[in-house]
Amino acid sequence: MTSKDVMAPQAPPRTRADILLDQYVVALSVVMLLFGLRQWAIILGALPPGPGGPFDQMSEPWFVVTVHMAVVDLIAAVGLWLRVAGGKVLWIYSALFEVALHTIFVRTFGPDVAVVGFHLATLVVFVALTILAWRQHRN
Repeated sequence: MTSKDVMAPQAPPRTRADILLDQYVVALSVVMLLFGLRQWAIILGALPPGPGGPFDQMSEPWFVVTVHMAVVDLIAAVGLWLRVAGGKVLWIYSALFEVALHTIFVRTFGPDVAVVGFHLATLVVFVALTILAWRQHRN
């Protein structure tokens, strides 16, 4: 097909909000990669023990959450980097999972206002950019 072909599918023009949303998602992928690598560094003992203690001495809930987040954060990072829908879904799941850990299950995992605030702020910005991109396409 040539660009002059009448039947060639036309991609909608990218708006400023689309570009900004893409850049935001790529930046989030880098952050999620760092979060995942941090979890693996805790598992391997390369970082000082976190609030759950050294990995080999963690309680079962901390052990499960550490391994879970080590895997989920890295997969979400790859999905966000590739800009696939599954990456966004997994990132939202990961963010809400960590918010729940430090709010609903505060007796087990303790409060972490910085993590909760970061995840809630990134979710709000993502929703705002998504709505802005949707509105620009609608007009």
